[in-house]
Amino acid sequence: MNRNITQKEVSLRNNKDKMWMDGAEIDARPFLHYHQYLTYRGLGERDNQLHAIEVLESYIFDIGNSINLYHPETSLNLLGHCYEMEGDYERALSCYEGSLHLVNTNNAANWHIRRVLHFISG
Repeated sequence: MNRNITQKEVSLRNNKDKMWMDGAEIDARPFLHYHQYLTYRGLGERDNQLHAIEVLESYIFDIGNSINLYHPETSLNLLGHCYEMEGDYERALSCYEGSLHLVNTNNAANWHIRRVLHFISG
């Protein structure tokens, strides 16, 4: 996984950051809904696929769930990826920008935004 845009971001890591930055952490429930979306997409079950993305979106943006979201920036990246697969690049970009608003360094959203902007300008 590559989350950095510049070497400067890498240099900002302390020893603790260096130990975990090559991995990824995600909250279980958003990850479950993301995988449901992918599974239903692969099976061609469009109604279930759309339901999974709606549930993922609802979970992330429900203020009552904020206490259970420890990595909201990563959850927004997953939702953005779903929108990308739907071809909804504007909503994907909005999710990635929201992710960067929460955590602006060492965030994969930097790469996602560049990719989506390429599709939009394309």
